[in-house]
Amino acid sequence: SRTIDGVPQGGDVSVVVAARGKTLYEHAGGERRTPASVQKVLLSMALFDEFSPSHRIKTRALSAKTSGRVGNLWIAGGGDPSMVSGWGDSTHTGVRRLANRIQRAGIKRVGGAVVIDSSSFANDWNAPGWQPWSRDFANRPTALAIDGNGMPNPALALGAALTDALESRGIQVDGRARSGRVPARARVVTRVRSAPLRTLVTHMNVTSSNFYAEMLGKLLGARTFEGPGTMSKGARAIEQFAARRGVDLIAHDSSGLSYANRVSAGGLVTLLEHARRQPWGRALRLSLPSPGQGTLAARLEGLGLHAKTGTLWNGASALAGWVRLRHGGTAEFAILSRNSSKSTEDAIVQRIAAEMKAPEDRADAPPKVDTRCHLSHR
Repeated sequence: SRTIDGVPQGGDVSVVVAARGKTLYEHAGGERRTPASVQKVLLSMALFDEFSPSHRIKTRALSAKTSGRVGNLWIAGGGDPSMVSGWGDSTHTGVRRLANRIQRAGIKRVGGAVVIDSSSFANDWNAPGWQPWSRDFANRPTALAIDGNGMPNPALALGAALTDALESRGIQVDGRARSGRVPARARVVTRVRSAPLRTLVTHMNVTSSNFYAEMLGKLLGARTFEGPGTMSKGARAIEQFAARRGVDLIAHDSSGLSYANRVSAGGLVTLLEHARRQPWGRALRLSLPSPGQGTLAARLEGLGLHAKTGTLWNGASALAGWVRLRHGGTAEFAILSRNSSKSTEDAIVQRIAAEMKAPEDRADAPPKVDTRCHLSHR
């Protein structure tokens, strides 16, 4: 029988390929392995299922008065990871744009201070399975973020940036920016909204942004469970989404930095098949990089592919998504390996594309599972 999987001597790999609900190939598909950054695909599914790809994250400005001279001006964050200190663009929310909205709302002077309320997210910044260096790859996820949170206190940095932006527009701010809770009496002065969730998720998946993933994971956790968003709640929401589709996985974070996350290649393909049938399936597929983009910049040139990569320092490696088949149709696939190379994964995908056929285009049955490794390392 035909075989497509294989690893170098001593390697360890799981492969599952399916098309139109039919398994075309499987090797060790039920073994749960570390997904690394393919965890972001699971997060993306749960996000789109909960919010829809068109959802926009709101950042609100509030005060006891809505025009003229006000006391404190509170800024309440909803978890937008794209806020920047400048003007922003089609993919980033700008603090200066928020200042313009406040000015247009009629605010003339802030007699108190710009007060930052990040309470919709907890301040946690760790997960089971994270290593001592994991924080070097994901800044602290806070409900109000600015410039990727590459500073000790993002909330005060945002407050200071907004204070400067207001004063540059002739709006005097008497006090220094600080943190605090929005009081019950406060009313919305204005708001800004992020780019659509599909845009944020695309940035996350193409660049493999761990910061965006943990921000959006907390957003998902806050929506799914009571209380402020936490990394743990985001992971539990991913588990819950998968369990409803019959897939048992272990999630400790949303980014895939945790060495303790576990999912099987078969489980990933089951969820990819589910996603294909959803109204948000196309948005998910297009959020994943193609050859020449992001983490696939130098890989799999010439293939019709949308897939997410994943790598950890312990040798865990992953690749999962959709590939166009040369003989017709598109297949969902997942490759989870350890101590294998990217070139091995690429060779497997190339053989999937070259040799597999979608069920309705085939006269023969899908190949039987062959646990031998016949694909040479190249």
